[in-house]
Amino acid sequence: MIDNRIISQNQLEALCSILGDTSRGFTKSELQRNLEICNIKVLDDGASRTQFTYKPGLKKSKWLFNCFAAEINNTKSSMKIFQFIEISLNPVSFTKPEQREKHGFLLEELNKVLLLLGLSINNSGRIVEVQKAETLDEVDQRVNQLNSKLYHRAIHHEVLRYCHKDYLRRDYYDTVFEASKSLAARIRDISGENQDGTKLFQKVFNPNNPLVFINSLTTDSERNEFNGLRELLESITHLVRNPAAHTPKINWKSDESFALDILTVISFAHKYLDKCYPIPKPKE
Repeated sequence: MIDNRIISQNQLEALCSILGDTSRGFTKSELQRNLEICNIKVLDDGASRTQFTYKPGLKKSKWLFNCFAAEINNTKSSMKIFQFIEISLNPVSFTKPEQREKHGFLLEELNKVLLLLGLSINNSGRIVEVQKAETLDEVDQRVNQLNSKLYHRAIHHEVLRYCHKDYLRRDYYDTVFEASKSLAARIRDISGENQDGTKLFQKVFNPNNPLVFINSLTTDSERNEFNGLRELLESITHLVRNPAAHTPKINWKSDESFALDILTVISFAHKYLDKCYPIPKPKE
């Protein structure tokens, strides 16, 4: 059973902003229906219409906040607000395929607020008591569904080390830029060379004088693999790192799907680098 813990004004506003989100929240009629189910008084939103004029009412989120605030002020309890959230997030209401993304968005965003209250809404639509989150970074680590997408893509740990926080913040520019830089840094660590970019790759993966070992370079297949890895590293630099380095962040066009595809390619390159070892330099 949900206990009656206090919701601050800022937390209540955040919850209402999510529930009334224009594109992925609930419609006005859906919100009103759930208010009535919970016996929360439905307040007038201020809209009016005459034969000649129409005055729009409050935004959904502001109107919902007023309904919730009046309920809390009148009853000195937040119980019905938590009940409203549970009813709204009941999985039965999201069985159609096109509604799954909406359900995932609402669960994730509501939990970012609820965790700071020491609560969480699970996939069954039930609010349960959990350890209270103390920081926003902790919230991101615990509830962000993007983590599961990284897991299903088997993104290499070296990629995550460079861009995990940026990705969870949905900063896809810094995500792909930092991830792309991880490759040159990794090769410098393996080879001991200090150059960067294509100059680094061409020197380290010079088939006539290689600085790393990935295979014996004795067959056509082995030489193709060796050269292919170098070309992959160069391609990532040309396609991702260099454009990001020379494009203002405000003009960078990227989305989650594009970022995931890039991270997957970079991760593939890192998995090849896992098999690379430095070739000992001859003693002078």
